[in-house]
Amino acid sequence: MGVKYIFRLDDIAENMNWTNFFLLKEIFSSYGVKPIIGVIPYNEDVELLNYPKCEFNFWEEIRNLQKEGWSIALHGYNHKYLTSNSGILGIINKSEFAGLSYDIQNEKILGGKQKFKEEGINIDAFMAPFHSFDETTLRVLVNNEIKVVTDGSAYYPYFYKEILFVPQLLATPRKMPFGIYTWCLHPNTMNIKRINMFEKFIKNNQKDIICFSEAKNYVKSDIINKIGASLNKRLLKIIRTIRGTSV
Repeated sequence: MGVKYIFRLDDIAENMNWTNFFLLKEIFSSYGVKPIIGVIPYNEDVELLNYPKCEFNFWEEIRNLQKEGWSIALHGYNHKYLTSNSGILGIINKSEFAGLSYDIQNEKILGGKQKFKEEGINIDAFMAPFHSFDETTLRVLVNNEIKVVTDGSAYYPYFYKEILFVPQLLATPRKMPFGIYTWCLHPNTMNIKRINMFEKFIKNNQKDIICFSEAKNYVKSDIINKIGASLNKRLLKIIRTIRGTSV
């Protein structure tokens, strides 16, 4: 199957580093790249609220991006962690969802869905804040007809509990020998050096970059993918613990 790359932007909300965002948008547009972005319906994350609020219609910008072919993920409800549960992936010991009851999680997903509906935004996937969700979250998603998640630790997309998981392994792009890799960008904390690095990678690997919606064409459920998922999960937890992970 070779190798393909997807770009993902986290923490898209009214309050953010818009200078960085529009720099990235210009780069993506120049090379025809259609990333997936995690949009927070009702941002209440204190750290994120420290960033400047946009002076334009935020939801109109999101609608226009979707019309241009960008994929839009429901990035939780308010991006506030309520538990210290690291969920299925076991990456970060805090969560907006994992460990909460079905009813509470369902209320959050329903609230997010309703906001997106009011704003004319289609949900292409779910992006869990802090990479943390549990089996209850997955039941809630399926029951609310959200059956794609941008997360996981395998080399290729796979199905689990009726949901298509498109793995998100690393944040720094590099040439890989095989697999489907989602590079995770956090516009709020990027510097110009890192933005230029991403542009260079895009320029050199343009033919291997796909949009998020194409990931379903690369599903694999063989033993190598399963073993790889298990090993990657342990390795990534160690790496992210040492380096710290912004989500």
